[in-house]
Amino acid sequence: MTIKERVIKVISKNMENQTEVKPESRLVDDLEVDSFGRIMLLNAVEDEFNITIKDEDIDGLVTVNDIIEKLEKYGVA
Repeated sequence: MTIKERVIKVISKNMENQTEVKPESRLVDDLEVDSFGRIMLLNAVEDEFNITIKDEDIDGLVTVNDIIEKLEKYGVA
């Protein structure tokens, strides 16, 4: 399973609504994730990949693809 597939699976699993998760989906605008939900999603991603996303990187994570790209920069395989 690719990083993209794993991220989408983790986010989809943790979504309260049934919105389809795509790489271009915006966490707040498209997926209707509030600030608490965003923290929960990012924690789930961190658990899945056994990493810690740096605090200074969190604000730049607007879309699902932003998360995927950040994980790739962290060297996650």
